[in-house]
Amino acid sequence: MPRTTLPLLSKSRFTSGVQCLKRLYFQSYGPGLAGATTPAQEATFEVGTAVGELARDLFPGGLLIDEDYRHHTQAVTRTTALIEAGKRIPLYEAAFTADSIRVRADIFVPAAGLAWDVIEVKSSTSVKEQYIDDAAIQVYALEHAGIAIARVCIAYINTTYIYEGGAYDLAGLFTVEDITDAARARLRTIPADLSTMRTMLDGDEPPVIDIGPHCKSPYVCEFVEHCRSAEPPWPIDELPSIAAKKVDAFRASGIRSILDLPPSAALTTTQSRVRDVVRSGEPWRSADLASAVTGFAYPIHFIDFETANPALPRYLGTRPYQVFPFQWSDHVLDAQGNLTHGEFLATGEDDPRAEFTLSLSRQLNGAGTVVVYSPYEQTQLSKLRDDLPQLREAIEAMLAIPRVDLLQVVRTHYYHPEFHGSFSLKSVLPAIAPGIGYGDLAIKDGGTAAAQFLESLDTPDAAERADIRANLLAYCARDTEAMVHTLNALIAASRLPSQ
Repeated sequence: MPRTTLPLLSKSRFTSGVQCLKRLYFQSYGPGLAGATTPAQEATFEVGTAVGELARDLFPGGLLIDEDYRHHTQAVTRTTALIEAGKRIPLYEAAFTADSIRVRADIFVPAAGLAWDVIEVKSSTSVKEQYIDDAAIQVYALEHAGIAIARVCIAYINTTYIYEGGAYDLAGLFTVEDITDAARARLRTIPADLSTMRTMLDGDEPPVIDIGPHCKSPYVCEFVEHCRSAEPPWPIDELPSIAAKKVDAFRASGIRSILDLPPSAALTTTQSRVRDVVRSGEPWRSADLASAVTGFAYPIHFIDFETANPALPRYLGTRPYQVFPFQWSDHVLDAQGNLTHGEFLATGEDDPRAEFTLSLSRQLNGAGTVVVYSPYEQTQLSKLRDDLPQLREAIEAMLAIPRVDLLQVVRTHYYHPEFHGSFSLKSVLPAIAPGIGYGDLAIKDGGTAAAQFLESLDTPDAAERADIRANLLAYCARDTEAMVHTLNALIAASRLPSQ
């Protein structure tokens, strides 16, 4: 039975519908099915808000329409009154409703005659395809509201900008790119898209759409776990590095579980190994595992870095989104089996790179072997060598220490069915060393660690700052402790009878 009313669309709901009609359906009728927002996602939203507010000063002298989304009608009334009164100044968060579509323009700027320019602000570093959808639906709604639009632009972060201290040079920090032609070309298909979305929203059931690459592109869908809840054990996309088209082809043929793969399935060596392990339920280890995890020179240093890359640079001479390390942890194992721990966490008051490097250099003095999990630490040290020429000799000495990448050891020599297709430390650790994990920690991943560190720099609350620092130290220490347990578990596995 047709619905008596349909939910209003917005630019965010429209772009959701372009990505996946089922996502739009759940946003409209089943928001409670969404997964929890992670701290890292919340931090991303906050960055977007901060960047948007800063960009307003590119067009100074304006007025903020400050009624929030819960008071959209009032925001529309205020916006309309200002425009009808001939108020030709920039408007920030101007609000409109037309053809059952609600929009808020980040920056609304008077143009020639009675026309207006629309400036959308993004915290990204380029114009992405999905931004054209975002801009086009705004132009559609605005013109249906009787507003003449001259230009549509995207303001985004310029990563070549170098911060020189004090207030940001906004003309250098932002690039404002005219996308009017692309947005108007997209307008031609907007009516058909709206018709499709509204027909779908008029139905009593969500559209039948299978999971696939669209679940994470261009945005990670908040309903992805709900849509995956009906997947069988060992879903086919847990095969490492399997192409999306191949996954789609398997699903189309009725194969959704690794357990259902026929012997004739065209798989890589690693994918075939994963299939065999899943079927047997027993871990696989190579004949060379023992040589890969023994013979290291002592003392062995297990090191891990935490880094941040703020959209808005904080330190002199740095660029937007430039990565800088702010923390390291090092568990040290000597030849007698004694384990000690060292750590560093920047205060954030000054550029932490030099202090980070010097403290790590002292810590690694005399190291026999450095154990890492991925090449990330090596990459960051190489960048520091370029950024800190005065410490080049110390950094090269650290880079020269014999290094073992446990990630490559695991990838090459070991697979456990509980890895579920992932070789990340957080997948490997609970499978290979049961009872040890990250569940008891307040910070459980690197993205949250970076967000929390940046938050700690801005909070005036000393107690909150102390809590964040304690949580950061616990998280980074767990990463290096996890590597110790992983190596020990691999050594133990290497001593088992041959498979």
